[in-house]
Amino acid sequence: MKKEYPSLWKSNLLISVLSLITTILVLEIMLRTYDQLKGRGFFSNHRNLISQRIKQVQPFRTFGFKLYRNKKEVKYISSTHRELFPIKKPNGTFRIVVFGGSTTYNGFSFKKTKTHYPLILQSELREFFGTKAIEVINVGYPAYATPHSLILFQLDVLSWAPDMIIVSHNVNDLLAAYWPNFTFDYSNKYSDDFYSIPYKSTLTFSNLLFQHSQLYWFVGDRINRVINSRELQRKSYGTKPPQLAIEVFQRNLRSFVALAKANKIKVLFGNQALQPTEEYFLLHMLDKPYNSTIIYPLHNEFVAHHRAFNEAIRQVAEETDVLFIDNESKLGDNKEYFIDFVHYTPKGVTVLANNYATFLIDKNLIQLPPKALNNRK
Repeated sequence: MKKEYPSLWKSNLLISVLSLITTILVLEIMLRTYDQLKGRGFFSNHRNLISQRIKQVQPFRTFGFKLYRNKKEVKYISSTHRELFPIKKPNGTFRIVVFGGSTTYNGFSFKKTKTHYPLILQSELREFFGTKAIEVINVGYPAYATPHSLILFQLDVLSWAPDMIIVSHNVNDLLAAYWPNFTFDYSNKYSDDFYSIPYKSTLTFSNLLFQHSQLYWFVGDRINRVINSRELQRKSYGTKPPQLAIEVFQRNLRSFVALAKANKIKVLFGNQALQPTEEYFLLHMLDKPYNSTIIYPLHNEFVAHHRAFNEAIRQVAEETDVLFIDNESKLGDNKEYFIDFVHYTPKGVTVLANNYATFLIDKNLIQLPPKALNNRK
């Protein structure tokens, strides 16, 4: 009886499949080994969009961080980087709350050095005055604009009894002017899927099936970057930003002042430093998923618009008789302080914190009772 052998094509197919599986396993192990060498751990899940991007909706703000956390059955204020502060301000404490977007959040610096400028500012003020009775609470968050911060201020921060607020916004408000059909609340921008909870785009069959493969997420991220990396849509807006956009921005800043003055809270407005080259602008903006929707100005116009928004901040501070600090002249145009057009390196974060600390100290703005100064730690 003649012995039957598998056909040649079946053998080749089996070898190809086994080779492919082996290659995938080797690449997965190599990628996880790289993660381990970088300090993330061999079983890191940091690329998993299902675990990282699906977050609880924050009432009224849509997205963001939890403002409160419990520790030993006691409820605390939780800053954007999870530093805890008592809800009731301790007697004799000078409390500062800092509002802003990603340039206040300082994600790159925190990832590298576990620092952000409000934390460094707190440390410098405590060291100068020789007391721990100074709190600087960071409530800045990536993509937040003035509407997000106003909601935070009115609904929560007022109840924390701050002595001072620091507000530094610009680019997130400015970018809303380049999205179609500008609206007073920026919903023309923040209704985009990019800013919503991405259940539909994240909870796909393949994502769920391969969610624990770091190689799957790595390759998918690179493919998405290529797909989204396209020449930006641009048109000329002129050297001045759209008038309605700057009016809404200034109105929001005045609302901060009105709320603060009604509650006897000092206000310090800070402008935003910019690294003005197009190279640094593209480092951050080139692969944004929403680039098929937004229409940017010519780059020289964008730089002029950003400066106009900074000037609008100074004007509001002057007309409402509140404090203003110039961060742009301290950091702007210095590439060693920036990772892209507005986000800072750890060195830039330190310089920014130093600028605030020097301003507050030189102008004698930190008012502590004698008891706090007498009990220096």
